[in-house]
Amino acid sequence: MLARTWQDVRLLRPETRRYLVGSALMGMAFSVPWTLFNLYLDRLGFAKAEIGSVQAAEAWGRALVAIPAAFVLARRRTSPILAWTAVLAAAGYFALPWLRSLSVLIAVNLARGLFDQVHHVAIAPFLFRNTSLKERALAFGLAEAVHTLMAVLGSFLCGRAVTWWAPYLGSIGDAELQAMAYVLTIVGLLPLAAAFVFARIPEAEREPVEKPPVLPALRANRALVVRFAIPQTLVAFGAGLVIPFLGLYFQDRFRFSPGSVGTLFAAGHVLMTVGFVLSPAILNAFGYVRGMVLCEFLSIPFFLVLAFTHSLPLAIGAFLVRGALMNTSQPILKNFMMEVSPPGLRELQNGVVGLTWGLGWVLGPLLGGTILDRTGNDYTWVMVTTVVLYALASTCTWLLLRPLERARA
Repeated sequence: MLARTWQDVRLLRPETRRYLVGSALMGMAFSVPWTLFNLYLDRLGFAKAEIGSVQAAEAWGRALVAIPAAFVLARRRTSPILAWTAVLAAAGYFALPWLRSLSVLIAVNLARGLFDQVHHVAIAPFLFRNTSLKERALAFGLAEAVHTLMAVLGSFLCGRAVTWWAPYLGSIGDAELQAMAYVLTIVGLLPLAAAFVFARIPEAEREPVEKPPVLPALRANRALVVRFAIPQTLVAFGAGLVIPFLGLYFQDRFRFSPGSVGTLFAAGHVLMTVGFVLSPAILNAFGYVRGMVLCEFLSIPFFLVLAFTHSLPLAIGAFLVRGALMNTSQPILKNFMMEVSPPGLRELQNGVVGLTWGLGWVLGPLLGGTILDRTGNDYTWVMVTTVVLYALASTCTWLLLRPLERARA
C-alpha cells in the first residue's frame, strides 16, 4: 500500500508536490508552540484564563483574515501570497518567547494567527485546481498527512530539545524556561524555509472563467455556505474549549514534564497521520458524509475516557485514538466542500469555514481557561462540554450535508 501511495505521489503535478513540502514545513513550525507555548506561559505565572486569552488572540487573527484572504486568493496567484505570509508568520515565531506583557503577547499572537491562516484558507482551492478527479482524494489526505507527520517531528524534537538544553543553562527551574524560549524562537526558521518553497511553485495565471465575481457567487449559494458553516462552528467551539489545554491536562493530572508532553504529542500526530492516509479508503467505503459522521461519533467515547480517568495508560490511549478519529474527517470534508462548490465560491467557502473555526477557537480557549480557573483545574467539565458539542456537530453534519451528497449522486 505504501509503495503504491509513493508511486501515486510521484505522479502528482510539480506545483502540488512543492506545495506539500512547504505545507510540511509550516506544519512542523505550528506544532512547536502548540506543544510548548501554553507550558511556557504557565511557567511564567500566567493564569489559565490569561493563557486562554493568548490562545484566543491567535484564533481572532485566523477569524479576521479568513474572509479577506479568501477574496484575495480567489483573484490572485496563490504562491506569492503564501510566500509573503510565511515570512510575516516567522517574525511572530521569533518574537513570542521574549514578550512578557499580556497585551503585547495577545497582539503578536493575533498577528501570527492571521498570517498562518492564509496558508490554511489556500489549501483546499489550490489542491482542487491542481489535481485531477482521480488524484483528489489522495492529495487532500496527503496534504493533511504531511502537515501532521512533520508535526510529529516538531512535537517530539521540541520536547527533547528542552530536556537536552536545560542542564546547560543553570538551575533546572529557570533553565527549562529558558530552553523553551530558545526552542520557540528557533522554530521561526521553518516558515522562512517554507516561504522559499512556496515562492518556487510554478503556478500560471488562471483563466478569467476560473475567476468569476465572488459576491454574486456568494449570494446565489448562501444556503450552501451556511450548511457547511453550522456543524464546523460547533466542532471548532468544542475543539477550542479543550484541545489547547491538553498539554496542561497531562501536566496537572499526571505530572508530565515538557519533554514527556512533546513525546506524547508526537505520538498523537503519528496516529493523526495514519488517519489522514486512510481517509481515501474511508471515503471509498462510506462516502463523504457517512465517513465524516462515523469518524466524529467514534471519537466521542475517548473524550469521555479523558474526562473521567485517572489512569495514565487509559488517558494516553484515549488521547491518541481520539486525535486520529476526529481529524480523519477533515480531508474528506474539504474534498466534499470543493466538489459541491462552484467556481468563484470555493475560496470563499473555505474562508467561511476558516472564519467559523477562528470564532470557535476565540470563544473556546476563553471559556475553557475560565472554567479551569474556577474549578481548580478540573478538566472533566470542559471535556464533557466538548462531547456535547461534538455530538451536536455530528448530527448537524448528517442532517445538513447528507441531502447535498444525495443530490450530487
